[in-house]
Amino acid sequence: MNRKLFTLAPIAAVLILAGCNSSSSSDGKDDLLQPIVQSKVHDILNVDGYQFRDANGDGKLAPYEDWRLTSAERAADLVSRMTLEEKVGMMLIDTLNAEAYGYVGSEHQNLVNRQMMNRFIFRNTILTQDEINALTDEERQDGGAGGPMGANYKISPMEAAQYMNSMQELTERTRLGIPALFKSNARNHIDPNAKAGINVDSGAFSSWPKEGGLAATGDMALIGEFGNIMRAEWNAIGLRGMYGYMADLATEPRWYRVHETFTEDADLASEIMTSLVGNLQGKDVSSDSIVLTMKHFPGGGPQFLGADPHYIAGQHQSYPAGNFDYHVKPFIAAIDAGVAAMMPYYGIVGGGEWSINNPDRTDLDAGGIPLGDLLHERVKDTVRVPNNDYSTSVGTPAGNVGVAFSKGILDGLLRKELGFKGVINSDTGIINDQNEVHTDYEMMHNNRAWGLQDKDKTEQFVIAIEAGTDVFSGFKSNAEIRTVVEQGLVSEARIDESVKRLLEVQFDLGLFENAYVDADKANAIVGNANFQEKAQLAQRKAVVLLENTDATLPLPTTSSLYTMGMDGEIAKEYGYDVTIGDDAEGNKVEVATGNDYALIRVRVDNIPAVITGDTPTNRALVFGGSDFDELSVLDFTGMAKSESWVITPSLEDIQAVMGEVGAENTVLSVYFRQPYVLDDISGLKGAGAILATFGSDDRAVMDVISGEFKPTGKLPFALANSAQAILDQHSDAPGYKEGDELYPFGHGLNYK
Repeated sequence: MNRKLFTLAPIAAVLILAGCNSSSSSDGKDDLLQPIVQSKVHDILNVDGYQFRDANGDGKLAPYEDWRLTSAERAADLVSRMTLEEKVGMMLIDTLNAEAYGYVGSEHQNLVNRQMMNRFIFRNTILTQDEINALTDEERQDGGAGGPMGANYKISPMEAAQYMNSMQELTERTRLGIPALFKSNARNHIDPNAKAGINVDSGAFSSWPKEGGLAATGDMALIGEFGNIMRAEWNAIGLRGMYGYMADLATEPRWYRVHETFTEDADLASEIMTSLVGNLQGKDVSSDSIVLTMKHFPGGGPQFLGADPHYIAGQHQSYPAGNFDYHVKPFIAAIDAGVAAMMPYYGIVGGGEWSINNPDRTDLDAGGIPLGDLLHERVKDTVRVPNNDYSTSVGTPAGNVGVAFSKGILDGLLRKELGFKGVINSDTGIINDQNEVHTDYEMMHNNRAWGLQDKDKTEQFVIAIEAGTDVFSGFKSNAEIRTVVEQGLVSEARIDESVKRLLEVQFDLGLFENAYVDADKANAIVGNANFQEKAQLAQRKAVVLLENTDATLPLPTTSSLYTMGMDGEIAKEYGYDVTIGDDAEGNKVEVATGNDYALIRVRVDNIPAVITGDTPTNRALVFGGSDFDELSVLDFTGMAKSESWVITPSLEDIQAVMGEVGAENTVLSVYFRQPYVLDDISGLKGAGAILATFGSDDRAVMDVISGEFKPTGKLPFALANSAQAILDQHSDAPGYKEGDELYPFGHGLNYK
């Protein structure tokens, strides 16, 4: 039979309903539900009245091809047939984006055929077909500068589905026909500041509030619908796994990844994790599941001084309030719900108790210079308080290693104590060549094997595998892991344990029977009107009314309204006489005087990173966040004076408008990507009304402003009342010390 690679038409697709077929049993008691079986490479096998995919193409039904067996039985059989090289390929996962127009290329063939990989991270931006059609060929063939995660070509949902079908056909042609599993970070949220390697803006997908916004709705039924809708959209393009969600708690306001967490409250987070696992994946993984990799075990929220462990300067976690178990609680909920995989973070849990001004043996080097040289004087006496209950004997001092290398945390706590039986997936980039002596400002470092920087890759692999890590994210060199087995440093039996766990997920997903999707339906499913209607409801329910002095809101639609930081044309649709006060760059260009009210949407970002080599003056960080010496600067007055924070519109312009129209007639809508501080000096607290948003578009805000939708949202985390409160809070404790809160967790007003 003449077959061409990447054909669109299947050789065979079979669906036989239960009751319309029978097994080999004569009494009919063993009647089974025939799954859809589809192959683009080999003929379908017919055995005992059932159909099976001939994965290895030998014309015989092998146990691993027999869907009537359990996933564990199938995995055991397949592992017995695999070479060491094929087994190691299962333990690799790395970014593999589609090329322009959704095509595959030489790198795709290399990773499948030479590195024996079948797990990939998908990071392409997906736009609607209309948006794609509006691009020129030159724009379509521009994948950007590449960045830390490779080129990112813009494609449509249909092209994404075609790409994944092509990849499934490529893997189907391998010796054993092991299908591909694509994973992605979150991509169903409005995110004006998405970062490569962290998350993706919603694009063509239904546009929901950020994670904190979903928590702010307090509507578990709606969060459940979010999970079901996301599952349908991801399935439509063949995207079957997620690096998420983050069960980390937002207890450290300085940590720039707060915007990916749901809440500071462990109970609420646990309830949300249970819902997401149930609605996205299911208690048992099935053919319509999106398998979740919950992160970052055992909780990445309590980062010491708020510095993120993507950076050398952010290696340590701290538990001054003794709340280690509090941060583990949402992960326990996810395990109980049946989550398929866990991702440990980079940070060090354990080691010694120290401060910058009173160090112990812990290496405080941050890329060739002392960590203290990067931090502000006001935080250098802050004591790092470790958790030593699950320390490992590996490293100097004992326990001073990242979680992915900690046998005490992964094998002892996660597997033995909590009973987790699924896959342990490292975070991206824990292992690579040794880091050169450069600061985080100068480069993205090769590896994040914190506490093991003096070890070579072979040593790091041995430690991580023996600790319990099953699959290495951001790694695609088969030979380097294979070598540790060939040298007798890790047993092949230990590799088999990981491979069986990984294969069981793919069997449970039904990928061995049918890994293909109907690309022609993808555009109609992804982001359809019904899905987006639910997302827009969530955007409105996520808006939190913090202040409403003298019932400023809702604004009478007969009012004249001055706008900044938003699309003023949308405000006009609500009947207001609108003066648009800013230009495309966010600069104030009109005077607000004479208007009844002003509405200002406020956004805070950090300066974008442009890594241009060994440039000591470069003060931007590739994964996001502020300068390390400005991590504690979360008050608006301080951010306005800083080097690495950008307020849009500027605080000066906001204050000018408040002076022109009157503070009491000003409505502020602030996007709280982190728990920013409305400090007294800024004057922002004097606004007539203040809204907190977490990923709501202009129409959602205008519905609340006009009274078409009455606010119901509640704060997912507390807000501090001063800059000093940020310094005084405990990294692992929710809320702030007595007298330091402006608004507590759960605060939210409504219209009377």
